[in-house]
Parts: sequence; C-alpha cells; structure tokens
Amino acid sequence: MILVMGVFSLEIKPIVDSMLHLEAGELINRDYVRGTIGRNELVATSGFIGKVETAIVTQKFIDAFSPDLAILVSGAGGLTSEIKPGQLVIGSEFQEYDVNLPLRSGKVSISSGESIAYSHFRNYIKDTVTGKIISGDQIVADRQKRDELYKQYQGLCLDMDSAAFAKTALTNEVPFAVVKIVLDLCDENAERDFNYNFERFCKSRLPAHRVVEVLKSHIIV
Repeated sequence: MILVMGVFSLEIKPIVDSMLHLEAGELINRDYVRGTIGRNELVATSGFIGKVETAIVTQKFIDAFSPDLAILVSGAGGLTSEIKPGQLVIGSEFQEYDVNLPLRSGKVSISSGESIAYSHFRNYIKDTVTGKIISGDQIVADRQKRDELYKQYQGLCLDMDSAAFAKTALTNEVPFAVVKIVLDLCDENAERDFNYNFERFCKSRLPAHRVVEVLKSHIIV
C-alpha cells in the first residue's frame, strides 16, 4: 500500500483520475480514494496547511492504512537563482528552518535514504533536480528573507509541509519520498506567481503526473 498526499486536491487529481477505484471515504474530515495504478495499491488524500496539520494527517493515514511507502506531491517556492518555476525537485534532505534549538543551531536534518520510490523517481522522472527542502510555518514573500534562508540552510526550495511529513514517516519507520514543483521564487511576487503557475502546470506537469507515469510502469512496493 502506498500513501500519496497533496496539500490541495488538485495536486493529487492526476493520481485519483488514473486509479482503478476500490473505495472512497473520509478520515479526519479529509476525503480519500483507495485504488490501484498498474500493480500498485494506493490511497490518496489532501487537505493540510503547515507543519502541524501535515503531521496530524500523515499520522492518521499511517495508522489507518499501514502503508509500505508514503509520497508527498505538491508545490514549493524556489530559493536559488538556478531554480525556476516549473522545476521538479526530489527531496533528498529535509529541515525545519523555524525550530529554535540553540544547542544544535536549529539544524535538524532528515535524510530520505535510498527508498525504492526515491530511487525510482530519481531515475525515471525526467528534468528533476535533487536536494534539500526546508519547511516552516510561514509564507515567504520577501527576497531578503529568501536569500537569508538560502545562505543559512542551502535548500533548493521551501514549503510548509515536507519536513513534518518526512519526520512523521521516519518516526513510523515508513519509507517516503517527496516530489515538488517550484511555483514561485519566494519574492514580492510570490502570491501572483504561485497562483499563475499552479494553473499553468496543473494539467500536465504537476509532480503527481510524473508519479503516475512511474506507477504505471513499475512496482514500487
């Protein structure tokens, strides 16, 4: 069983649309669909903002479905000049940038390891980059703040969920993978760019589209 999660329902729509549906239901007020793609059984859900909600939803679905793998597919903001909107990022390391732990400089990194999904996505999803994703409970729409975060953490992109998702999966000993699409550059135009690029890419280039391609051709777990 594979758990696939997205922040917004449109982010998992390619997964849901590609499934042979076996079950539809609701868990903690989140709709889910269970089914198969190729020879892979999945359950897909969405609906969480920020680290706390992400951790709660991830934990509840792990408890309910005991997945062998968890996958997060959603959007992010780019942190470097090399990352442009539309770039797909596969997370190899995850870190919360707003955790104040003076004795450890606030640096708590989680490696995604070499899960089968991580290896498959890195090998079979084209036009991706691999690297650190940082997460915090704020929307960054300030060029100076963005540059400070990049200087401190050297992340490729930023979001509000990946680190919490990774920590929850790791705590439960569930292998995981994160595939993001950059939708804005965390500057003063972030809100405009996010909305424009979300609509621009939602029909063909979301991470879920690429995950579907892999699931149709490969047995992941």
